[in-house]
Amino acid sequence: MKRGKKRIIGLVIFAVAVALIAGYIKFFNGTFLYISTGLKDDVVLKAGNSKAYTWEADILLSDAKKEYENVFGSGVWSQSMEGVNMDDYVKDQVRSKLIRVKCMNLMAKEKGVVLSRTQKDAVSSAADTFFNALTQEQVSALNVTKDQIEKMFTEFAIADTLYDDVTSQINTEVSSDDARVITIQYICAGSKSDISSAKERLDNGESFYSVAKDFGGEEESETECKRGEMEQAFETAAFNLKTGETSSIVEAGGKYYIIRCTSDNEKSKTEANKTALMDEKKLEYFNSVFESYEASKYVEMNKKVWNSKKTANATELPVSFETVFNELVK
Repeated sequence: MKRGKKRIIGLVIFAVAVALIAGYIKFFNGTFLYISTGLKDDVVLKAGNSKAYTWEADILLSDAKKEYENVFGSGVWSQSMEGVNMDDYVKDQVRSKLIRVKCMNLMAKEKGVVLSRTQKDAVSSAADTFFNALTQEQVSALNVTKDQIEKMFTEFAIADTLYDDVTSQINTEVSSDDARVITIQYICAGSKSDISSAKERLDNGESFYSVAKDFGGEEESETECKRGEMEQAFETAAFNLKTGETSSIVEAGGKYYIIRCTSDNEKSKTEANKTALMDEKKLEYFNSVFESYEASKYVEMNKKVWNSKKTANATELPVSFETVFNELVK
């Protein structure tokens, strides 16, 4: 299970990072993209009748570059994700984010969603904070004004408000048991005879750690588990244990295990996981409502301008748009 889990972690680590980096909304977009040469050079795309400008893309690319390099280092751009080089993969994320925010603002306008006075004041403060952190050279490189920065914060705030409005009435309750995070130790063997030998040693009074170490468990004495992360048989056995209890032999995924529970409820982590699961429910509901609307919008991409941009070459700004938004607006 240890090696299998590490392989899974290796495969999804970029996807997890994307989830962390993407921010407050999973920006999925299923809209048909039309490649256009009719858009001006300062426009990267048009969704419906709403345009996304080069400076908006440059700001989001700057955020993405900083976040990915902070997590993976500057060499991340030579790697790939899902068969796509990381630079193009992250550009796709930024493009989808731009499309989604523009489409959410179109829906918000149709529904009459507007910002409150408090939200408008927060947007104005965020725009001041962001713009004033830029040097004159960076302002010139982006070719942006403070009014334009405020408009970008406004659109993100409207998108956030729409999201809250759409999801405000759904039931997002998650049981404490479904959200429970536990801590375990385990012994893994490839054959029933080997795991039986391990069980005999435990039954004879040897410490769990000592036996686990002989079966390759010295690298990781404890592991946190959430529901849905492990093979079902392994998960069922682990979550049925109380603190201090040890399982009988468990067969899962072609291997054999003995599991010891060191904590049957990591309470602070359970609460954090509960919040995350509730957020996932809200997101699933929002996407079920919004994706058909988004897909109905005609999107034009300025291929020449978009292809000229590289995440690896994005301007390194001293301030993060998303950080300022989350701290002052959201």
